[in-house]
Amino acid sequence: MRLDDSAAAREGRYAEERRQGEAIVADHLEHVWGWTTAAGRVRAARRATFLAERAGLQPGIRCLEIGCGTGEFTVRLAETGCSLVALELSEATAAVCRGRVGDRVEVVVGNIETGEDLAGRRFDAVVGISVLHHVDLDAALSVIRSVLEPGGRYAFSEPNHLNPQVWAERRIEFVRRARKVTAHETAFRADTLRADFEHAGFVVDVCEPFEFLHPATPGPAIPAVEFIERLIERTPLRAIAGSIRIAGRVPGP
Repeated sequence: MRLDDSAAAREGRYAEERRQGEAIVADHLEHVWGWTTAAGRVRAARRATFLAERAGLQPGIRCLEIGCGTGEFTVRLAETGCSLVALELSEATAAVCRGRVGDRVEVVVGNIETGEDLAGRRFDAVVGISVLHHVDLDAALSVIRSVLEPGGRYAFSEPNHLNPQVWAERRIEFVRRARKVTAHETAFRADTLRADFEHAGFVVDVCEPFEFLHPATPGPAIPAVEFIERLIERTPLRAIAGSIRIAGRVPGP
């Protein structure tokens, strides 16, 4: 699903994202996304590892994290020793992120669709968790492409539209509201997401559905669920996994 890219629609989306950020901070809504549960911590570690490995994060690498939110993954990415800039549209959540990372990370309040807050900057890597489905993908990919050095790498994790819960969050109003999903949030299919990246001039090394471990999984059940997960991911049922991971590079040396 493509977002309405009219000026009025864009400003409406930006305003809604800022309101969402204020609500996350004021009402302590971070628990909705499940990163603090036992299974959520496993899921978060998986994603952080994927980003770090695929984007080659290490000391000396200049990395841009887009949509850093309150810094849940910013903290983990900073541990790689890379030179990290974290971009966030919401002033409220950016302030929380800044408080968590201190002077280890430069936190910038800005907009990945316009790139105006990144003027003159270049990066070796661009990464993000659950951010591309909030934005105009074509506009964001254009900016990402422009700030990456030749041969620069990217890695993202996004919701899978074919997953039943994700589908319900986008299609059923009371589920959407309960899950704090904004009206303009989308989701992706692996095949179309790959095509969008390739159309924008990126080389795609991997683009695949992954993960059946739900954040609500009780801690003692996690090993069993992970075993079942590995089996399912070898079957066609992998198509309905909860998320999609995509990584690759821009052409260059």
